[in-house]
Amino acid sequence: MPRMTLDLSDEIDGALTDIAKQSGITKAEAMRRAFALLAVAYAEKKKPGFSLGIVREREDHTLEAVGRVVGL
Repeated sequence: MPRMTLDLSDEIDGALTDIAKQSGITKAEAMRRAFALLAVAYAEKKKPGFSLGIVREREDHTLEAVGRVVGL
């Protein structure tokens, strides 16, 4: 498996540590999952008419758009 060295800000490293601890995974696994999510988001946003968003599931299991992610 290829290896990579990254320089992270203290803020990003802290967030990564928190996410890994809360999820019961390593920081490396958290990074892999973050990249997988980014890859999906990037592929989907390239489709005409598609945007990346944040949704909330209602009690009746319908989805409500509550935000739009920009800058990816």
